[in-house]
Amino acid sequence: INYRKNELEEKMLLNLNKKKWSDGLCLKTFEHHSESNKEMLKKMADLAKSYVKAVEEEQDTPLEKRAVANVGKQDAKKHLEYSLNELMSDNVIQCLGTMLDTVAF
Repeated sequence: INYRKNELEEKMLLNLNKKKWSDGLCLKTFEHHSESNKEMLKKMADLAKSYVKAVEEEQDTPLEKRAVANVGKQDAKKHLEYSLNELMSDNVIQCLGTMLDTVAF
């Protein structure tokens, strides 16, 4: 069966799973938020240990071999930075949402 959608139908389908502005105001439960914080902190601790290990290994390797030594390995610094940004944004959103709920309701 061959079927073509018109422009209005395409716009409707594109807007089907789009986030609304009010989705940012929905808060997670405190238990779920604290569990995700604990998991993220454990992950960050592991990443910090692997980053320290990578720095120590980098100091031991000669300059010529440094470019090839890290190929295929996880960059702990990037993952640590990403995890930190995610943790901070989640906590700020949760805090601001809680304050907004307290004032509004």
